[in-house]
Amino acid sequence: MGPTRKVSRLYPTARQLPYREGMKITVSDDGRTVTFRLAPFQVPLAFKSKLEVPVEAIKSAEATPRSDVPHGPIVRAPGAYIPGLARFGSYGRKPNRHFWAVSRHDPVLVIDLEGWEYTRIVAGVADAAHDAGLIQMAMT
Repeated sequence: MGPTRKVSRLYPTARQLPYREGMKITVSDDGRTVTFRLAPFQVPLAFKSKLEVPVEAIKSAEATPRSDVPHGPIVRAPGAYIPGLARFGSYGRKPNRHFWAVSRHDPVLVIDLEGWEYTRIVAGVADAAHDAGLIQMAMT
């Protein structure tokens, strides 16, 4: 009987998997636009590579436990949903349209919007509390 290998050495750990990174958020230099850039593996699932939201359209931004965020509209067009694993894309119709880009992230970043293409963005990011603070600073 030969030497045995540990499974942990053959497969990546949870910290090494790409879903841990999630969406990247940046605020423009003039502070008027917040850009949400999806990770490369998220783009084919969400059918979008980025969202550019004017700061005036943002009502609130907060880090929320994933279990506390209501799923909202059921109609998905376009997007992907794998129960318990991932939710990407556009959900619902105007005036109640949401954009989700979440895969196993907890907590998630929830941004409520007014007068824009979506009424809510739910984003899986590496540090939801930090990104919520960044957006709140841009709002002031």
